[in-house]
Amino acid sequence: MKKNYISGLLFLVISFFWGCDKKGNPLPSELKFSAKLNGMDFLDQMPMVIPPGARRTPVLEVEYFGTDKSYFQVRSFLKPVDQNNKLGDFYLLIRIPSKEQLSVGKAYTFDIIPGKDILTGIDRKIYEDENRLFTSISSSTFNIDTDYYGVGTVTFTEYDSVKNRARGKVDLVFPYHDSITQNDELKLNGEFFCWINK
Repeated sequence: MKKNYISGLLFLVISFFWGCDKKGNPLPSELKFSAKLNGMDFLDQMPMVIPPGARRTPVLEVEYFGTDKSYFQVRSFLKPVDQNNKLGDFYLLIRIPSKEQLSVGKAYTFDIIPGKDILTGIDRKIYEDENRLFTSISSSTFNIDTDYYGVGTVTFTEYDSVKNRARGKVDLVFPYHDSITQNDELKLNGEFFCWINK
């Protein structure tokens, strides 16, 4: 028992030093979502070593609830690369209901329910309840109880269920009043390389 404890502790110490720089900051892994939001650079990059309970994004989640509620969803917490960017952080969600594997090279196209492009509270469940393909973004800095639903496409360029890795490209537009650039929409385009959580 004591030998297993010491071995486990030694493994954690080695992992910590292997996955951190000289200042103790976590080294980034190759898993990342890099995007431009209204021309500004945003990034979500998973560290090489992740402590228990830490947020693990970007991720492609595979959820099976029988034939009527099965879906794939990409989640990402996008942070501005420039720390002086006043737009703050964003949470991106892409959901694709499907009973079959994702198709590589196919453009999945998103649209909105008319009049339901900005929702708060319980109203946000309408897209999930209808089990429809959708994408939404929300600010994790301002108006955190509001989701903005968008139009556009996501195309997967790789889907490897053996290595549990996926790659893709997104081109999306959301209604969003940006007080910094005075835009009334948020244009997001980028690429992701993420792990698959089944």
